[in-house]
Amino acid sequence: MNRYFALAMLAAGWIGVVSGATAREDMGGGLLGNLPMLKDFSAARQSSFDPSGGNADGRQDWPIQPGETRQMALIEGAGAITHIWVTIASDDPKHLKNLVLRMYWDGEENPSVESPIGDFFGLGHGKYYQYDCLPIQIGTSHALNCFWRMPFADGARVTVTNDGPVACGAFYYYVDYEQYKKPMANAAYFHAQYRQEYPCTPGQNYLFMEAKGRGHYVGCNLSIHNRADGWWGEGDDMIYVDGSEKPVLHGTGSEDYFCGAWCYGPAFSNPYFGCPLRGEHARNALWNVYRYHLADPVPFTTDIRVTIEHGHANDRNDDFSSVAYWYQTEPHVPFPPLPAPDERLPGEATVHSEAGATEAEELATAMGAEEVAVQPLGGFGDEWSNGSHLWFRPDAPKNYAIPVPPVGESDAGAYKVELWYTGAPDYGTCELWVNGEKAAAWDGYDAGGVVRRKIEFPITLKAGTNAMELRITGKNEASRGFMAGLDCYRISRM
Repeated sequence: MNRYFALAMLAAGWIGVVSGATAREDMGGGLLGNLPMLKDFSAARQSSFDPSGGNADGRQDWPIQPGETRQMALIEGAGAITHIWVTIASDDPKHLKNLVLRMYWDGEENPSVESPIGDFFGLGHGKYYQYDCLPIQIGTSHALNCFWRMPFADGARVTVTNDGPVACGAFYYYVDYEQYKKPMANAAYFHAQYRQEYPCTPGQNYLFMEAKGRGHYVGCNLSIHNRADGWWGEGDDMIYVDGSEKPVLHGTGSEDYFCGAWCYGPAFSNPYFGCPLRGEHARNALWNVYRYHLADPVPFTTDIRVTIEHGHANDRNDDFSSVAYWYQTEPHVPFPPLPAPDERLPGEATVHSEAGATEAEELATAMGAEEVAVQPLGGFGDEWSNGSHLWFRPDAPKNYAIPVPPVGESDAGAYKVELWYTGAPDYGTCELWVNGEKAAAWDGYDAGGVVRRKIEFPITLKAGTNAMELRITGKNEASRGFMAGLDCYRISRM
């Protein structure tokens, strides 16, 4: 079946379900059976057309200045926005992040929709790419379309604010809507909220949205910037409804929630789900995925929290940004302030190298223990030298012999050691012994997440062979395990 024909069929069914038209008789199952029915609304539009009769329909004669808020539509009475189209010409390379879309219903003070314009239309990372699904469709040559239905009882206001450093040269738009004689019965209000975490908070699920009141969650798009090589997914989706302490809906992995599988193949877009921007499994790769619950909304009566892990059990710290969409009764809880314009794009993830230090990972092969391996840590930040550490994973206290090259007569003596190690919620207490004497000790437990620490201590090396041991002696009472991690070390004469 032609996918565009299928999309049209689905759209016709969706519009038939939610439109403000009167209920129709059964048309015998026709796919477009609702179209012949008479309508009880009037069609209306507010757009950027040139009121002088000229051709400056993107208001090139009236650019949106830095800091300016431009009103796109001010609608009176009852109705529903059914379609918004936008295309932009701007010299600001970050205009998809710097132009902010807001919508207000029934004269409310706090917006029910607030998002950088690109993210609202599912374009993450300030980039354009073409895709189509039921509520959002991006045409070629930067045509942004949304078909979310947005009802209101007593007026609507749509604005765009230029948070960027230069004027927006042309901003073309349509706001199409239906005007009703009276408000839609039993209709909730459309909401959309942007969030970001650069990077995701260690040990804590990423939050798509939370709301209080009655309504239903209808989906999200998620943009990912990989801060380390590897697969960003494996994080379970967890949705908490009506005060539940445990997730009411608990998934099995990130791409599973977004209706893909096996870390995704090529980029694709479908009516309800897609991966329109498909990066590689590499540091600084960019991804975008979406999942819209049009056929399976998630209702809530008092409150809802929609979350997802970043990596398995939050073991990665990639950069996430998202827009969540839902309907609810008003009033809604005001959104937290948007991040500052210069904070809306993540910085490049770089690999740090500790000057003059030796990487502990170089010892991995010589250690000869199955539970000792090199672990990449870029997902937890850029602090670790060479982006990884030497990872010890015993399930009980254990001693490990550290290979030390033979020392010549002229090199024997006292040395200062600077050792960088890893702390985490499941790390143990450690000691470093040299030639039968304890040289250093530290507690690897850290309640806040995966962190890098430094310790300095003296050692004495004798000519010939020296014995060095890492002893994992136990664990803090609060720790969940006996693991340890060594990043790198630097040795200098005293």
